[in-house]
Amino acid sequence: MALVLQILLAIVLLVGLVAVFLSAKNWHWSLVTLVAFLMLTGVAFLFLAAETMRIHRNLRMNLPRLEQQLSTLQMQNEALLRGAGEDAGISELKHQLEMITRQRGRAWRQVVPAGELDNQNRRAVTIASPTPHGLAANVIVYAFEAGNANPADLEDGQQYLGEFKVVEVNEGGAVLEAIRLLDQRTGERLARSAGPWSLYESMPADRYQTFAGMSEDELRKRLPEMVIEEYLRHGQPATADDDPRNVVGYDENDKQLGPEAMGKAVRKVFHRPLQDYAYLFAELTRQKAVLLAKRDALVEDNSKWESVIASAEKLSAFREEELNLLASDLAGMKQDRAAIEAHLKIIARQLENAQELVEQLLTTNASLANGLSDREAALREMINASAPAPATVSLP
Repeated sequence: MALVLQILLAIVLLVGLVAVFLSAKNWHWSLVTLVAFLMLTGVAFLFLAAETMRIHRNLRMNLPRLEQQLSTLQMQNEALLRGAGEDAGISELKHQLEMITRQRGRAWRQVVPAGELDNQNRRAVTIASPTPHGLAANVIVYAFEAGNANPADLEDGQQYLGEFKVVEVNEGGAVLEAIRLLDQRTGERLARSAGPWSLYESMPADRYQTFAGMSEDELRKRLPEMVIEEYLRHGQPATADDDPRNVVGYDENDKQLGPEAMGKAVRKVFHRPLQDYAYLFAELTRQKAVLLAKRDALVEDNSKWESVIASAEKLSAFREEELNLLASDLAGMKQDRAAIEAHLKIIARQLENAQELVEQLLTTNASLANGLSDREAALREMINASAPAPATVSLP
């Protein structure tokens, strides 16, 4: 059709040019020029009109399909915006995201440590996004190493680094200062951590939804063995050994009952106790500081006791040596005593012998004295008998 139209236009143009050429012999040149211009203008108008008609025809051919497609896209956009069936829409998801963000507080991801930990327990960090980062001075943030923990070895894997105060901010980051006094282990962990970190304006809250739908294998990969059982038992039937505070009752309509109506429960389920991590970390840090202080005191006391024990051991060695010397003296004295006792026995026997001799001598002396007295008396009588008695004095 387009080719036929072009041929007709070409024929009309050719006929018009021939007519103008033949008319030039009788018409004024101005008329010839005007007619030629009108002819060319008309042909151009016809060509543009045909092209316009062709364009309109091509565009209008796709108009119903495009209208149908537009209607379909509008319905899809409405479904995405408002939701369809059980699928939430963008508005609902945005609302849920805002609620989650409000509960969680602001967070900064992929925070990279810059520089070294100084003697004031401060360390600079770089925050790549968002720009500007919006972190203000004097704000308290909680720092975590990004990545998964290692339940098999709590010393390994990514860990909670601590509570920090923003002491300085700049365009690309900030300077964080540890609020609590760092012990050797925590300080070394913070000093060698290369990041990236995640900073939270509020300590992440423990919620049942966080672990909902996770399999046992996933939970064991994420949680240490000491707490895994209560996470696995969450939502399972309660037992008689469970703490009543962790037991939730449901009626015959599967409606949760209050604590005062637990007697009407037809089904009791174990709910693991939720943890207040901000309190727990602060309390455990306090207990750790107390234990470290006690440990240091015990180490100091132990050092003193070791010094006392060393002195006591020296004194004991001196006393043992002195005891050995005294034992040696005692042995010598025992020997001397034995010798003295033996000598005493000899002297006692000699004394007994001497006493016997004395008694014998006394007896002998008494006998001799009696004999001497008798002899004296006999001699006196003999003298008295042989010698005349004096006239005035007589012998007694």
